[in-house]
Amino acid sequence: MNKTVRICLLVGIFGLIFLALITSSVKHPDISEKIWNKEMTLGDTENASRHFIIYTDLMCPYCNYYAHTVAENDDKLNDYISEHKIAYEVRVTDMLYEGSGIEYSRPAAEGAYCAAREGKFWDYYHLALDSLFSDYYSKGIGNSKTAPMISDMTRDYWKKIGEKAGLGDSFKSCYDNRETVQEIQENTLKASAVASGLPFFVFGKYSTGGFDNSWGWEEIVQMYNAGLN
Repeated sequence: MNKTVRICLLVGIFGLIFLALITSSVKHPDISEKIWNKEMTLGDTENASRHFIIYTDLMCPYCNYYAHTVAENDDKLNDYISEHKIAYEVRVTDMLYEGSGIEYSRPAAEGAYCAAREGKFWDYYHLALDSLFSDYYSKGIGNSKTAPMISDMTRDYWKKIGEKAGLGDSFKSCYDNRETVQEIQENTLKASAVASGLPFFVFGKYSTGGFDNSWGWEEIVQMYNAGLN
């Protein structure tokens, strides 16, 4: 091997080493930095290897069907999240307010975000879903595109759910002063660029929209498993 070739090889080797050092020094965002709201997320967000996202609106009946099915299988969900090291994030929006003019959508989201500030998002979320089901959906009101629309809901409806969840004056102040509206608007704008329909799921590289009220845990797991590939 002549001297010129040896020099070229050495230069190439040092170049590769330098490139590797530069690449390794670049900080790539981890899942914890991609999460919108940790209070709306289950799992070990700092060490998760996968990020599952659900875009939802509390006034979306199909989102409610999905969430109820998940809640009925809460232990299975927690085991699944733990086994596969998943950060499971619910991204609450008011897409139905922005897109379809459903006025109850925004105060519903405000209640959820104010509850998250108090560390009680999940309590609020499940109570809200249960209340909507018992007060309206189970009676055939607002539970599909063809059903009669909800027409008698007041803004206090969501504040009362907060009270049931054990939220006090800080929650009421947040809700009454509409402190989370800007955050909701910004998040809904971001969600609208991703989600085509509700609920919309982004499980790793797999994404899909919609949920049928005849589906169960088996169909949900099939979607989850698609996100593991």
